[in-house]
Amino acid sequence: MGKLDLSALKDQYQNGTIDMITVAGVDMQGKLFGKKVPVRYFLDDAVHGIHTCAINFIWDVSLKYAENYTFCNFDTGLHDIKVIPDISTLRRYPWIPKNAVVIGDIYNKDGSEVTIAPRNILKKQLAKAEALGYRAYAASEIEFHIFKETIDSAREKNFSNLQPLFSYPVDYSIYRLNVDDWFLGQLARYLEEAGIPVEALKGEWGNGQVELNVQYAEALEMADRTAIYKNGIKEIAALNNLMVTFMAKHDTEASGSSGHTHISLWDLQGNNVFYDANHPYKLSDTGRYFLGGMMALAPEFMLFYAPYINSYKRLANTGGAPNTQTWGEDNRTTAFRVDGQGKSSRIENRIPGSDANHYLVLAACLASGLYGIEHKIDIEAPTKGDASSAPGVKRLPANLAEAIQKLSNSKIARELLGDDVVDHYLTAAHNELNDYFLEVTDWERKKYFEFI
Repeated sequence: MGKLDLSALKDQYQNGTIDMITVAGVDMQGKLFGKKVPVRYFLDDAVHGIHTCAINFIWDVSLKYAENYTFCNFDTGLHDIKVIPDISTLRRYPWIPKNAVVIGDIYNKDGSEVTIAPRNILKKQLAKAEALGYRAYAASEIEFHIFKETIDSAREKNFSNLQPLFSYPVDYSIYRLNVDDWFLGQLARYLEEAGIPVEALKGEWGNGQVELNVQYAEALEMADRTAIYKNGIKEIAALNNLMVTFMAKHDTEASGSSGHTHISLWDLQGNNVFYDANHPYKLSDTGRYFLGGMMALAPEFMLFYAPYINSYKRLANTGGAPNTQTWGEDNRTTAFRVDGQGKSSRIENRIPGSDANHYLVLAACLASGLYGIEHKIDIEAPTKGDASSAPGVKRLPANLAEAIQKLSNSKIARELLGDDVVDHYLTAAHNELNDYFLEVTDWERKKYFEFI
Protein backbone atom coordinates (compact mmCIF):
# COMPACT_ATOMS: atom_id res chain seq x y z
CA MET A 1 0.00 0.00 0.00
CA GLY A 2 1.53 3.29 1.10
CA LYS A 3 4.86 2.03 2.48
CA LEU A 4 7.99 3.04 0.58
CA ASP A 5 11.64 2.12 0.53
CA LEU A 6 14.42 4.45 -0.60
CA SER A 7 14.36 3.05 -4.13
CA ALA A 8 10.62 3.68 -4.48
CA LEU A 9 11.04 7.16 -3.00
CA LYS A 10 13.72 7.98 -5.57
CA ASP A 11 11.47 6.72 -8.36
CA GLN A 12 8.49 8.77 -7.17
CA TYR A 13 10.70 11.84 -6.78
CA GLN A 14 12.03 11.47 -10.32
CA ASN A 15 8.54 11.10 -11.82
CA GLY A 16 7.21 14.04 -9.79
CA THR A 17 4.84 12.05 -7.56
CA ILE A 18 6.54 13.00 -4.27
CA ASP A 19 8.69 16.08 -3.74
CA MET A 20 8.50 16.78 0.04
CA ILE A 21 9.04 14.58 3.07
CA THR A 22 8.33 15.13 6.77
CA VAL A 23 11.06 13.80 9.05
CA ALA A 24 9.29 13.34 12.39
CA GLY A 25 10.07 12.37 15.92
CA VAL A 26 7.40 11.54 18.50
CA ASP A 27 7.14 13.72 21.60
CA MET A 28 6.03 12.93 25.17
CA GLN A 29 2.37 13.29 24.23
CA GLY A 30 2.61 11.06 21.15
CA LYS A 31 2.50 13.98 18.69
CA LEU A 32 4.77 14.31 15.66
CA PHE A 33 7.44 17.00 15.58
CA GLY A 34 10.27 17.65 13.16
CA LYS A 35 10.89 19.30 9.80
CA LYS A 36 9.62 19.13 6.23
CA VAL A 37 12.42 18.89 3.67
CA PRO A 38 12.57 18.46 -0.10
CA VAL A 39 13.06 14.86 -1.16
CA ARG A 40 16.26 15.95 -2.93
CA TYR A 41 17.75 17.16 0.35
CA PHE A 42 16.43 14.12 2.23
CA LEU A 43 18.16 11.71 -0.14
CA ASP A 44 21.39 13.72 -0.11
CA ASP A 45 21.64 14.49 3.59
CA ALA A 46 18.57 14.26 5.89
CA VAL A 47 18.32 10.50 5.42
CA HIS A 48 21.15 10.42 7.97
CA GLY A 49 19.17 12.60 10.41
CA ILE A 50 18.00 16.09 11.20
CA HIS A 51 18.67 18.24 14.25
CA THR A 52 15.88 19.62 16.40
CA CYS A 53 15.89 21.31 19.78
CA ALA A 54 15.57 19.05 22.82
CA ILE A 55 12.81 21.38 24.00
CA ASN A 56 10.42 19.04 22.18
CA PHE A 57 10.71 16.73 25.21
CA ILE A 58 10.13 19.31 27.93
CA TRP A 59 7.04 21.22 26.91
CA ASP A 60 3.48 20.19 27.46
CA VAL A 61 0.72 19.30 25.02
CA SER A 62 0.08 23.00 24.28
CA LEU A 63 3.83 23.74 23.92
CA LYS A 64 4.14 25.46 27.27
CA TYR A 65 7.80 25.45 28.31
CA ALA A 66 8.93 24.37 31.78
CA GLU A 67 12.39 24.88 33.26
CA ASN A 68 12.36 22.07 35.85
CA TYR A 69 13.43 19.13 33.66
CA THR A 70 16.88 17.57 34.02
CA PHE A 71 17.04 16.46 30.38
CA CYS A 72 16.87 19.95 28.88
CA ASN A 73 16.84 23.45 30.35
CA PHE A 74 18.63 26.78 30.04
CA ASP A 75 21.66 25.30 31.78
CA THR A 76 22.00 22.73 28.98
CA GLY A 77 21.68 25.57 26.47
CA LEU A 78 18.39 24.17 25.12
CA HIS A 79 20.65 21.84 23.20
CA ASP A 80 20.05 19.92 19.98
CA ILE A 81 19.07 16.30 19.54
CA LYS A 82 19.07 14.24 16.36
CA VAL A 83 16.11 12.52 14.68
CA ILE A 84 17.48 9.63 12.63
CA PRO A 85 14.90 8.25 10.18
CA ASP A 86 13.78 4.64 10.49
CA ILE A 87 13.30 3.86 6.82
CA SER A 88 10.92 0.99 7.66
CA THR A 89 8.38 3.71 8.61
CA LEU A 90 8.67 5.63 5.31
CA ARG A 91 5.26 6.01 3.67
CA ARG A 92 3.15 8.25 1.49
CA TYR A 93 1.24 11.05 3.20
CA PRO A 94 -1.60 11.19 0.68
CA TRP A 95 -3.86 13.88 2.16
CA ILE A 96 -1.03 16.37 1.54
CA PRO A 97 -0.23 16.22 -2.21
CA LYS A 98 3.24 15.01 -3.20
CA ASN A 99 4.23 14.37 0.42
CA ALA A 100 5.73 11.48 2.38
CA VAL A 101 6.57 10.99 6.06
CA VAL A 102 9.19 9.03 7.96
CA ILE A 103 9.44 8.55 11.74
CA GLY A 104 12.85 8.67 13.34
CA ASP A 105 14.50 7.56 16.56
CA ILE A 106 15.91 10.19 18.88
CA TYR A 107 19.61 10.41 19.69
CA ASN A 108 21.91 12.75 21.53
CA LYS A 109 24.61 14.44 19.49
CA ASP A 110 27.19 12.00 20.90
CA GLY A 111 25.26 9.14 19.31
CA SER A 112 23.66 7.80 22.50
CA GLU A 113 19.92 7.17 22.65
CA VAL A 114 17.61 9.70 24.28
CA THR A 115 16.24 7.29 26.84
CA ILE A 116 13.16 9.36 27.72
CA ALA A 117 11.89 9.40 24.09
CA PRO A 118 8.68 7.30 23.86
CA ARG A 119 9.75 5.28 20.80
CA ASN A 120 13.02 4.36 22.50
CA ILE A 121 11.16 3.42 25.69
CA LEU A 122 8.97 1.01 23.73
CA LYS A 123 11.91 -0.42 21.76
CA LYS A 124 13.68 -1.23 25.03
CA GLN A 125 10.70 -3.34 26.17
CA LEU A 126 10.42 -5.02 22.77
CA ALA A 127 14.10 -5.96 22.94
CA LYS A 128 13.53 -7.48 26.36
CA ALA A 129 10.58 -9.47 25.03
CA GLU A 130 12.65 -10.75 22.11
CA ALA A 131 15.45 -11.80 24.46
CA LEU A 132 12.84 -13.90 26.28
CA GLY A 133 11.71 -15.44 22.99
CA TYR A 134 8.62 -13.31 22.31
CA ARG A 135 7.36 -10.84 19.75
CA ALA A 136 4.56 -8.49 20.73
CA TYR A 137 1.60 -7.75 18.49
CA ALA A 138 -0.93 -5.04 19.17
CA ALA A 139 -3.93 -3.15 17.84
CA SER A 140 -5.31 0.24 18.82
CA GLU A 141 -8.95 1.29 18.99
CA ILE A 142 -9.17 5.06 19.22
CA GLU A 143 -12.38 7.06 19.65
CA PHE A 144 -12.68 10.72 18.79
CA HIS A 145 -15.29 13.48 18.48
CA ILE A 146 -15.84 15.37 15.23
CA PHE A 147 -17.26 18.89 15.12
CA LYS A 148 -18.64 21.13 12.41
CA GLU A 149 -16.15 23.76 13.50
CA THR A 150 -12.87 25.15 12.31
CA ILE A 151 -9.96 25.65 14.66
CA ASP A 152 -10.70 29.40 14.62
CA SER A 153 -14.44 29.07 15.31
CA ALA A 154 -13.80 26.64 18.18
CA ARG A 155 -11.35 29.07 19.75
CA GLU A 156 -13.84 31.93 19.37
CA LYS A 157 -16.40 29.82 21.27
CA ASN A 158 -13.81 29.01 23.94
CA PHE A 159 -14.25 25.35 22.96
CA SER A 160 -17.79 25.31 24.38
CA ASN A 161 -21.18 24.74 22.73
CA LEU A 162 -19.54 23.28 19.64
CA GLN A 163 -21.69 21.72 16.92
CA PRO A 164 -21.00 17.98 16.55
CA LEU A 165 -20.95 16.25 13.18
CA PHE A 166 -24.19 14.55 14.24
CA SER A 167 -26.28 15.50 17.25
CA TYR A 168 -27.41 12.13 18.60
CA PRO A 169 -25.82 8.75 19.51
CA VAL A 170 -25.06 6.53 16.50
CA ASP A 171 -23.44 3.55 18.22
CA TYR A 172 -23.09 0.86 15.50
CA SER A 173 -25.50 2.77 13.25
CA ILE A 174 -24.80 2.35 9.53
CA TYR A 175 -26.97 5.29 8.52
CA ARG A 176 -24.61 8.01 9.77
CA LEU A 177 -21.56 6.18 8.46
CA ASN A 178 -23.09 6.50 4.99
CA VAL A 179 -24.51 10.00 5.39
CA ASP A 180 -21.08 11.20 6.57
CA ASP A 181 -19.11 9.11 4.09
CA TRP A 182 -18.01 12.34 2.38
CA PHE A 183 -15.59 12.67 5.33
CA LEU A 184 -15.35 9.22 6.95
CA GLY A 185 -14.86 7.42 3.64
CA GLN A 186 -12.22 9.94 2.64
CA LEU A 187 -10.52 9.39 5.99
CA ALA A 188 -10.42 5.61 5.62
CA ARG A 189 -9.17 5.74 2.03
CA TYR A 190 -6.39 8.18 2.91
CA LEU A 191 -5.20 5.99 5.79
CA GLU A 192 -5.20 2.93 3.56
CA GLU A 193 -3.15 4.83 0.99
CA ALA A 194 -0.69 5.73 3.75
CA GLY A 195 -0.11 2.07 4.59
CA ILE A 196 -2.34 2.10 7.67
CA PRO A 197 -4.80 -0.76 7.08
CA VAL A 198 -8.18 0.07 8.55
CA GLU A 199 -10.19 -2.77 10.07
CA ALA A 200 -13.36 -0.77 10.66
CA LEU A 201 -14.97 2.58 11.31
CA LYS A 202 -17.98 2.64 13.60
CA GLY A 203 -20.29 5.17 15.15
CA GLU A 204 -19.92 5.59 18.89
CA TRP A 205 -22.27 6.58 21.70
CA GLY A 206 -21.34 10.24 21.87
CA ASN A 207 -22.69 12.96 19.59
CA GLY A 208 -20.26 13.25 16.69
CA GLN A 209 -18.18 10.39 18.07
CA VAL A 210 -16.50 7.74 15.90
CA GLU A 211 -14.18 4.82 16.61
CA LEU A 212 -11.34 3.74 14.32
CA ASN A 213 -10.03 0.16 14.43
CA VAL A 214 -6.69 -0.54 12.77
CA GLN A 215 -5.55 -4.06 11.87
CA TYR A 216 -3.13 -5.61 14.33
CA ALA A 217 0.60 -5.49 13.67
CA GLU A 218 3.90 -5.82 15.49
CA ALA A 219 3.80 -3.45 18.45
CA LEU A 220 6.29 -0.85 17.17
CA GLU A 221 4.55 -0.67 13.80
CA MET A 222 1.20 -0.26 15.57
CA ALA A 223 2.52 2.58 17.72
CA ASP A 224 3.90 4.28 14.59
CA ARG A 225 0.58 3.84 12.79
CA THR A 226 -1.29 5.31 15.75
CA ALA A 227 0.93 8.39 15.96
CA ILE A 228 0.56 9.00 12.22
CA TYR A 229 -3.18 8.45 12.03
CA LYS A 230 -3.98 10.60 15.07
CA ASN A 231 -1.96 13.39 13.49
CA GLY A 232 -3.55 12.69 10.10
CA ILE A 233 -7.15 12.58 11.32
CA LYS A 234 -6.82 16.08 12.78
CA GLU A 235 -5.26 17.34 9.55
CA ILE A 236 -7.81 15.70 7.26
CA ALA A 237 -10.61 17.13 9.41
CA ALA A 238 -9.10 20.62 9.24
CA LEU A 239 -8.77 20.35 5.46
CA ASN A 240 -12.54 19.67 5.39
CA ASN A 241 -13.44 22.58 7.72
CA LEU A 242 -14.05 20.18 10.59
CA MET A 243 -12.34 19.78 13.93
CA VAL A 244 -11.46 16.60 15.82
CA THR A 245 -10.52 16.17 19.46
CA PHE A 246 -8.87 13.21 21.14
CA MET A 247 -9.60 14.56 24.61
CA ALA A 248 -10.61 11.74 26.93
CA LYS A 249 -13.65 13.77 28.08
CA HIS A 250 -14.37 16.98 26.19
CA ASP A 251 -17.54 17.89 28.11
CA THR A 252 -19.05 16.85 31.43
CA GLU A 253 -22.19 15.53 29.74
CA ALA A 254 -20.40 13.98 26.75
CA SER A 255 -19.31 10.41 26.24
CA GLY A 256 -15.62 9.78 26.96
CA SER A 257 -13.20 8.70 24.25
CA SER A 258 -11.24 5.51 24.83
CA GLY A 259 -7.92 4.27 23.51
CA HIS A 260 -8.41 0.55 24.05
CA THR A 261 -5.24 -1.41 23.38
CA HIS A 262 -5.11 -5.09 22.40
CA ILE A 263 -1.87 -6.99 22.95
CA SER A 264 -0.60 -10.54 22.51
CA LEU A 265 2.75 -12.34 22.59
CA TRP A 266 3.97 -14.69 19.88
CA ASP A 267 6.95 -17.01 19.86
CA LEU A 268 9.68 -16.58 17.26
CA GLN A 269 8.09 -19.34 15.17
CA GLY A 270 4.88 -17.34 14.76
CA ASN A 271 2.61 -18.97 17.35
CA ASN A 272 0.36 -17.03 19.73
CA VAL A 273 1.61 -18.04 23.20
CA PHE A 274 -1.40 -16.70 25.11
CA TYR A 275 -3.86 -19.34 23.90
CA ASP A 276 -4.26 -22.80 25.39
CA ALA A 277 -7.62 -24.52 24.88
CA ASN A 278 -6.89 -26.96 27.73
CA HIS A 279 -6.20 -24.34 30.40
CA PRO A 280 -8.73 -22.36 32.47
CA TYR A 281 -10.10 -19.38 30.56
CA LYS A 282 -8.22 -20.77 27.50
CA LEU A 283 -5.18 -18.80 28.66
CA SER A 284 -1.76 -20.44 28.80
CA ASP A 285 0.48 -20.02 31.83
CA THR A 286 2.29 -17.33 29.85
CA GLY A 287 -0.98 -15.51 29.13
CA ARG A 288 -2.14 -15.70 32.74
CA TYR A 289 1.16 -14.45 34.12
CA PHE A 290 1.30 -11.63 31.56
CA LEU A 291 -2.20 -10.56 32.56
CA GLY A 292 -1.29 -10.95 36.23
CA GLY A 293 1.65 -8.58 35.79
CA MET A 294 -0.41 -5.99 33.94
CA MET A 295 -3.09 -6.09 36.62
CA ALA A 296 -0.66 -5.96 39.53
CA LEU A 297 1.24 -2.95 38.17
CA ALA A 298 -1.70 -1.07 36.63
CA PRO A 299 -1.94 1.42 39.53
CA GLU A 300 1.79 2.17 39.36
CA PHE A 301 1.73 2.57 35.57
CA MET A 302 -1.52 4.54 35.56
CA LEU A 303 0.31 7.73 34.62
CA PHE A 304 1.19 6.20 31.23
CA TYR A 305 -2.41 5.11 30.60
CA ALA A 306 -4.02 8.32 31.87
CA PRO A 307 -1.47 11.18 31.69
CA TYR A 308 -3.65 14.28 32.16
CA ILE A 309 -6.06 15.89 34.61
CA ASN A 310 -8.82 15.32 32.07
CA SER A 311 -8.04 11.62 31.60
CA TYR A 312 -9.61 10.69 34.92
CA LYS A 313 -12.89 12.42 34.17
CA ARG A 314 -13.53 9.74 31.56
CA LEU A 315 -12.66 7.02 34.06
CA ALA A 316 -15.06 8.46 36.64
CA ASN A 317 -17.85 7.46 34.23
CA THR A 318 -18.56 3.84 35.14
CA GLY A 319 -20.57 3.11 32.00
CA GLY A 320 -17.80 1.10 30.38
CA ALA A 321 -14.72 3.15 31.32
CA PRO A 322 -12.88 1.02 33.88
CA ASN A 323 -11.92 2.27 37.32
CA THR A 324 -11.23 -1.10 38.98
CA GLN A 325 -8.25 -3.46 39.09
CA THR A 326 -10.18 -6.28 37.43
CA TRP A 327 -10.23 -8.63 34.46
CA GLY A 328 -13.01 -10.50 32.72
CA GLU A 329 -13.82 -12.85 29.87
CA ASP A 330 -15.33 -10.67 27.15
CA ASN A 331 -16.46 -8.24 29.86
CA ARG A 332 -16.34 -4.59 28.82
CA THR A 333 -16.74 -3.28 32.37
CA THR A 334 -13.37 -4.63 33.54
CA ALA A 335 -9.98 -2.95 33.13
CA PHE A 336 -8.62 -5.95 31.25
CA ARG A 337 -10.71 -8.03 28.86
CA VAL A 338 -9.61 -11.44 27.59
CA ASP A 339 -11.03 -12.51 24.25
CA GLY A 340 -10.28 -14.47 21.09
CA GLN A 341 -9.13 -17.99 20.31
CA GLY A 342 -6.05 -19.34 18.58
CA LYS A 343 -4.07 -16.63 16.84
CA SER A 344 -6.66 -14.00 17.87
CA SER A 345 -6.22 -14.69 21.61
CA ARG A 346 -5.39 -11.37 23.22
CA ILE A 347 -5.68 -9.14 26.26
CA GLU A 348 -7.43 -5.80 25.86
CA ASN A 349 -6.29 -3.03 28.16
CA ARG A 350 -9.37 -0.80 28.47
CA ILE A 351 -7.84 1.78 30.81
CA PRO A 352 -6.18 4.17 28.32
CA GLY A 353 -8.12 7.02 26.80
CA SER A 354 -7.71 8.38 23.31
CA ASP A 355 -5.45 11.07 24.80
CA ALA A 356 -2.73 8.60 25.80
CA ASN A 357 0.59 8.20 24.01
CA HIS A 358 0.36 4.75 22.42
CA TYR A 359 4.12 4.13 22.61
CA LEU A 360 4.01 4.61 26.37
CA VAL A 361 0.83 2.55 26.72
CA LEU A 362 2.41 -0.40 24.94
CA ALA A 363 5.69 0.03 26.81
CA ALA A 364 3.81 -0.06 30.13
CA CYS A 365 1.77 -3.11 29.03
CA LEU A 366 4.92 -4.97 28.01
CA ALA A 367 7.02 -3.97 31.01
CA SER A 368 4.33 -5.05 33.47
CA GLY A 369 3.32 -8.16 31.51
CA LEU A 370 6.88 -9.44 31.14
CA TYR A 371 7.42 -8.75 34.83
CA GLY A 372 4.38 -10.95 35.48
CA ILE A 373 5.86 -13.76 33.38
CA GLU A 374 9.25 -13.54 35.10
CA HIS A 375 7.67 -13.54 38.57
CA LYS A 376 4.78 -15.91 37.74
CA ILE A 377 2.08 -13.53 38.96
CA ASP A 378 -1.13 -15.51 38.53
CA ILE A 379 -4.67 -14.17 38.22
CA GLU A 380 -7.74 -14.68 40.34
CA ALA A 381 -11.10 -15.73 38.91
CA PRO A 382 -12.57 -13.28 36.39
CA THR A 383 -15.01 -10.61 37.47
CA LYS A 384 -18.57 -11.34 36.38
CA GLY A 385 -21.11 -8.62 35.65
CA ASP A 386 -20.53 -4.93 36.31
CA ALA A 387 -17.01 -4.57 37.69
CA SER A 388 -17.63 -1.05 39.00
CA SER A 389 -20.19 -2.32 41.50
CA ALA A 390 -18.59 -5.68 42.31
CA PRO A 391 -17.95 -6.11 46.05
CA GLY A 392 -14.39 -5.97 47.33
CA VAL A 393 -12.66 -4.99 44.09
CA LYS A 394 -9.56 -2.81 44.20
CA ARG A 395 -9.83 0.64 42.63
CA LEU A 396 -7.44 2.26 40.20
CA PRO A 397 -6.12 5.77 40.94
CA ALA A 398 -9.04 8.16 40.64
CA ASN A 399 -7.09 11.28 39.67
CA LEU A 400 -3.71 12.48 38.47
CA ALA A 401 -2.45 13.21 42.01
CA GLU A 402 -3.08 9.58 43.04
CA ALA A 403 -1.37 8.32 39.88
CA ILE A 404 1.66 10.51 40.58
CA GLN A 405 1.89 9.10 44.10
CA LYS A 406 1.67 5.50 42.87
CA LEU A 407 4.43 5.98 40.30
CA SER A 408 6.59 8.01 42.72
CA ASN A 409 6.51 5.17 45.26
CA SER A 410 7.10 2.38 42.73
CA LYS A 411 10.49 0.70 42.97
CA ILE A 412 9.36 -1.78 40.30
CA ALA A 413 8.61 0.97 37.75
CA ARG A 414 12.10 2.36 38.25
CA GLU A 415 13.57 -1.11 37.87
CA LEU A 416 11.64 -1.76 34.64
CA LEU A 417 11.73 1.67 32.98
CA GLY A 418 14.73 3.40 34.55
CA ASP A 419 15.02 6.33 36.95
CA ASP A 420 15.43 8.84 34.15
CA VAL A 421 12.18 7.80 32.47
CA VAL A 422 10.16 7.74 35.69
CA ASP A 423 11.53 11.08 36.89
CA HIS A 424 11.00 12.78 33.52
CA TYR A 425 7.34 11.77 33.22
CA LEU A 426 6.69 12.51 36.88
CA THR A 427 7.99 16.03 36.23
CA ALA A 428 5.55 16.37 33.35
CA ALA A 429 2.67 15.18 35.53
CA HIS A 430 3.59 17.52 38.41
CA ASN A 431 3.70 20.42 35.95
CA GLU A 432 0.26 19.47 34.62
CA LEU A 433 -1.15 19.35 38.12
CA ASN A 434 0.45 22.62 39.21
CA ASP A 435 -0.79 24.44 36.09
CA TYR A 436 -4.31 23.23 36.79
CA PHE A 437 -4.24 24.46 40.39
CA LEU A 438 -3.13 27.91 39.21
CA GLU A 439 -5.84 28.30 36.56
CA VAL A 440 -9.26 29.82 37.32
CA THR A 441 -11.77 27.50 35.64
CA ASP A 442 -15.33 27.74 34.34
CA TRP A 443 -16.35 25.37 37.15
CA GLU A 444 -15.17 27.89 39.74
CA ARG A 445 -16.95 30.79 38.07
CA LYS A 446 -20.22 28.82 37.91
CA LYS A 447 -19.95 27.73 41.52
CA TYR A 448 -18.66 30.89 43.19
CA PHE A 449 -19.06 34.03 41.07
CA GLU A 450 -22.68 34.81 41.90
CA PHE A 451 -23.09 33.06 45.23
CA ILE A 452 -19.98 33.68 47.29
